[in-house]
Amino acid sequence: MKARQRVTAPAVTETDWTDTVARAATEDVRELLRAEKRRRRGRWFAGGLVVLAVGAVATLLVRSSLFEPIAGDPSRGEAASPAVQDQSAMLDVTKPFDSTPAADWPDGAAGLVPPAPTAVGEFSTEEVAQATQRVRDVLIASRLDQKLLVGHDPATYLGMLAPDAQRQLGPLFGTGREPEVQSLVSLLAPGSTLLPVEPKVSGTMSVKAGQAGELVVHTNYVFAYAFTPPTPTRLVNAMNVIVVVRADVDYVMRKGDRWTQGSRGLWYDQASGFGYSIACDAYRNGFLAPAASERTVTSQPGALEPGTFFDPNAPLPPSGGCRH
Repeated sequence: MKARQRVTAPAVTETDWTDTVARAATEDVRELLRAEKRRRRGRWFAGGLVVLAVGAVATLLVRSSLFEPIAGDPSRGEAASPAVQDQSAMLDVTKPFDSTPAADWPDGAAGLVPPAPTAVGEFSTEEVAQATQRVRDVLIASRLDQKLLVGHDPATYLGMLAPDAQRQLGPLFGTGREPEVQSLVSLLAPGSTLLPVEPKVSGTMSVKAGQAGELVVHTNYVFAYAFTPPTPTRLVNAMNVIVVVRADVDYVMRKGDRWTQGSRGLWYDQASGFGYSIACDAYRNGFLAPAASERTVTSQPGALEPGTFFDPNAPLPPSGGCRH
């Protein structure tokens, strides 16, 4: 899965709001047309245009998303098979990650470590520390907290974002629009359950100055989830029940008079990544399920080694996609 989210409208002040709306609408029509052309070439478009316009007192942000799982070809009609064909990687349900590259990764939130704070641009050392801690909390809420991961309740996650960002993302949950927020959160497919072990996490977080009044916090993490295998339980390749999600997401902290009151706080910006060893049908609907749960599953494209998908420093795969 390659996922992209981008702000296509520039930052604006209140006085420029009307002109920006018109420009942003034109730009996003073009973007959607480009995305549709990509879909016709064998990729699938699972995003949409999200426009927030709260009178003249709010800034306008526009998002469109393209999600591209790394996938096999379901037309072959084969039974679900592991994405990694190493028969030594057998599953121990008490230690499901032991035979994978994630074996020595930290458990859950322990893998999310903010950088040592230092002043950046207009943001003091203390403000940077607060921003990176907020982003860490957002990553926990969006990728690890059972309230959202299992219960699909976004309240905690949304509550950490700027008010206007909350209003923008809120309608995407519980309405069939989950694919549009897929690059930002992890949601288990209905009927899927995790083994009683914490997900494994590896990656980094860094900061840089953005536009005036902005601090950009770049996050680059891989999350590995171990699912309960289908019953009856039997020894299987571990990758039949482990789902790997790579998420490269920029979060932006905004402050100051340049931004309206509702737009001050934490926003999301550009996002990219992929899902590996996932069930395609569930993923098209915005959810995570293991390869063993469906006949249509992901597989490694080309000559890429399986371990590549566990490496947050590896380049994103150039192609892929669950076939229609």
